[in-house]
Formats: sequence, C-alpha cells, structure tokens
Amino acid sequence: MTVFDYIKQVFLLLIIIQFTPIILKGIKRQYGGLFESRTQIGVLPIRGVIYDSSSYTKQLNRLFTNTDIKGVLLKIECPGTAAGTGETIYAEIQALKRQHPKPVIALIENVGTSGGYWIACAADYIIAPGTALIGNIGATFPYLFQLKEFIEHYHIKYADIKAGAYKSVMNPFVELSAAEQQLLQGVLDDTYNQFTQVVARARKVSLAKKEQWADGKLFTGNQAHKLHLIDEIGGPSHTITALKQKALIEGDIEWVHPPSQGGWFRSLFSISDTDDSSMVTKFVDTICTQLAHYYNPALLSQPEMYKFS
Repeated sequence: MTVFDYIKQVFLLLIIIQFTPIILKGIKRQYGGLFESRTQIGVLPIRGVIYDSSSYTKQLNRLFTNTDIKGVLLKIECPGTAAGTGETIYAEIQALKRQHPKPVIALIENVGTSGGYWIACAADYIIAPGTALIGNIGATFPYLFQLKEFIEHYHIKYADIKAGAYKSVMNPFVELSAAEQQLLQGVLDDTYNQFTQVVARARKVSLAKKEQWADGKLFTGNQAHKLHLIDEIGGPSHTITALKQKALIEGDIEWVHPPSQGGWFRSLFSISDTDDSSMVTKFVDTICTQLAHYYNPALLSQPEMYKFS
C-alpha cells in the first residue's frame, strides 16, 4: 500500500467522523417518533395576499381527515385576500370542524388583517404578540382606476359599446355615473355586513358597536386583545400550551404538514422550515425522508415532520 493510499484512507476517515453526528441526527429526526409517544398537530401556514383558495382547502382536507392529527395550527402572515377567497377558506375550516371535530388555533406573528383576519376567525383561539397588526375589517375595490381624463388629455377616443346598463361599471375608461357608484357601494356594503357578522359571531363582540372594531382600523395585538379580537397575547410557547389544553395533550407534540410539492429534486435543494442553518443537515434530512418513502411507500400518504419555530 502506497503513502497515497494511506492519505486517502485517513482523509475518508476524517470525512466520516465529521458527518457521522449529522447523519445520526437526521436518522433520529426521521425515526425517533417511532419510539416516542407524541400527539400529532397539523400546521398550515397562510401567507401573503391570497386570491385562490384551492391549495389551502386541499391541505385543510388532508389535515382534518387524518385521524392521527388531533388539532390544527394556522400560522397566519396574511395582509388580506380577495373577499371570496377569505370567506371560502373560513367556510371550509368551519365545515371541516363540524365533520371532523378538532381544535383550531391561529397564531398571528406579524400581520393578520382584512381577509387574513377573516380566516383567523375560523379558529377556536387566536394568539398574537402585542405588536402584531390585527383588524382592517372592511371592504374595498382596490383597483378601480378612472382613466377617462388621462386618455382625453392625449386625444384618445374610446368607444364604449355594451349590452346591459351596468356592464361598463368596472371600465376605467368610462366615467362612473351616480347610479353605478351606488351599485358598487351596495356591493361593498353587503360584503362588509357579511364580514362583520362573521367577526361578531366568531369573536362574540357586539355588532351594534362595530364602529369600534370594524371601521377599517388597524390594531396592535395589545389593542385587539382589549377589543376581544384575539384571545391571548403571546407566541409559540403560548400556542403550544393552548393546543395541549384544547386537544387534551399530555406528552410531546409532533408537528406535521401536508407533503411538499415539486418532487425529490426540488425538495432536496430547497430550504425548508427547520431549525438548522447547515445545508449539510438539510441534505441529510431530505435523504432520510426519501429513503423512508422508498422503503415504505405507505409513508407517501402521511404528513411529514414539521419543525415549529
């Protein structure tokens, strides 16, 4: 055996020593739950401005119909939704709760306003830190531009040909008539009334005093708590306590979420919600998951581990 062969063996041994703790940690993370008594809680992040409910309703159905999952956590970071989208997700949660009774907790860490707050009202308990933004309860047409004077300034003529007296009500190149403004205001008023009725019913606040909490104002978590728009000021530890109380959990919690989309290659090289900053650790975690799915295909239909941070 040459000196070069010895060097290669030493180098290989050093690599094995370096990565063995990480590999063992990954294996423990994937299979440790098989030997520990834990209660599964589903986690659904609701993030950004939302205009389509389909992915959320699909994930909600998976979480509620899985009998191993004893509760659902909504992690809300949502400044708003289209009115129909917010109502749809809210209604889906309410329907699933009736069909598969489970406690639902909402955690709003930074922003839960407008349609995001509409969704939060489907939860049995809402938690937010004192500086979070809550509320903005109201309705609006955010993209109702009026461009008639603009095109006239550039000597552009526009012909509005329509069938139906109100067909051009959203046309930015046609000036709104008084009747059209009244029509749009009626649509917004009806949406607003539906929204406030949902909040009043869910949060048990007075609809007669809705000007105190439903005039479009933004509230801090502290202000929202005083108005009973949230139940508790707090963060993750308060959320865990609330879930254990409502789901009657005595031991540890196993956080789960629906399987990620995009296949093996994407999941291998994407950054997921973990508590480790090392890319090697993420790599090993993914490898362990894929091996588990390969040798036990039944796991493909089960939710994966979720690190709650």
